[in-house]
Amino acid sequence: MTDPSHTDSGVAQASALLRRHYDANAHTLTRTERRVADYLLTLAPADLAFRSAGEIAVASDTSDATVIRTARRLGFSGLPELKRLINRPIATHTSPSTRLGHKIKSVAPDALAARDAIFAAAHEILEATREVLDPGAIEQAVTLFENAGTVWCLGIGVAEQPARHLATGLLRAGLVTQTVASSGFDLANSMIGLRKGDTLVIFHAATRRKDIASLIEHAGKIGVSTVLVSGTQLNELFRDQVTVALHSMAVASKLASWLIGATVIGDLLTFRFSARNTARATATHDNLNQLRAKFE
Repeated sequence: MTDPSHTDSGVAQASALLRRHYDANAHTLTRTERRVADYLLTLAPADLAFRSAGEIAVASDTSDATVIRTARRLGFSGLPELKRLINRPIATHTSPSTRLGHKIKSVAPDALAARDAIFAAAHEILEATREVLDPGAIEQAVTLFENAGTVWCLGIGVAEQPARHLATGLLRAGLVTQTVASSGFDLANSMIGLRKGDTLVIFHAATRRKDIASLIEHAGKIGVSTVLVSGTQLNELFRDQVTVALHSMAVASKLASWLIGATVIGDLLTFRFSARNTARATATHDNLNQLRAKFE
């Protein structure tokens, strides 16, 4: 059970963070932007995570665009980052069960409201991820794939899903790929075939793991290029240790999964590889269809 004083401490830190951003930037806000900012200050930090731009706009009698612009004027990259950073102290000081209970209470208890909330969260993930993705980094990753002996796609736990999705897509486009989902001591067995000239793609959301950190270091030492698809904190932590860092955003409400953005990044990488290597991708798809016909 979480100590209530710890939760209160997280709320206080979250409120103080938003207040600091407000005090530092209030003089730059227009009248309508100030109305949005004033409304944000009235919300309980834990509730802010569940408010969409549209809901904030209605409550402050402004527009979605004004809400997004206000978040940026307050010193954040946008509303998703504002909500995520404000929610972080609360998440740190609150148990998962308490956060789940608050999540359930914050969404109206019927299927229609739940549908709208979940899809809004998924849309927020995709839009926020689109905004932070650097097209140049995508092209750099595709170049690594083109020159790789094998593309290794690693995802531990639920991150195995986007890793396997990318490995399958690139395999069908003509590359040699491997999917790895093991961790800890077993990861050594899975990665023993990693060779100089290969490319390693790691999907991992947030928690720093010793095995992943060690694998990134090992890859660098033996001449393996590494592409990291991660959340904000790991992106910042490992950006200078990998060849390419791609950023999949999350939502503070946790109503939809980080995996949505990570999977779409995989789709984007596969599409760009196929577009740049059309003959190779087409020939591989033809071979695949011929094999499928034999197995029917």
